[in-house]
Amino acid sequence: MTRAQLVSKLSLRMDVTKKEADIYLSAFLDSIMETLHKDGRVVVQGFGSFKINEYKARVAKKPLTGELIQLPVRHKPSFHAGKELRERVNAEMVQAQEAEVLIRRIRVPENVFSISAG
Repeated sequence: MTRAQLVSKLSLRMDVTKKEADIYLSAFLDSIMETLHKDGRVVVQGFGSFKINEYKARVAKKPLTGELIQLPVRHKPSFHAGKELRERVNAEMVQAQEAEVLIRRIRVPENVFSISAG
């Protein structure tokens, strides 16, 4: 889903214009980024948590040249899905798998295409 699709979906759900929905989404994302920068962790109950992982400085080798280079300390944001989100995603996956099994069980007569084309 792209940002534009998300804004459209929000505008329909909230019964606001797309411009207002974009402002709400921007404010939400900016709040997350600002809090991550300041505190290093954001928890959205039932959805998941965002946090900053710190990677220590180290020496690495360039794959093409073999040259040793010094990598500085890096910070990388990560997301961990909450229990409610994981359960919902897994339930939807199970439903999709069950639908596939049912579709495979349905036997279509071999002559059905010749009958409908005739």
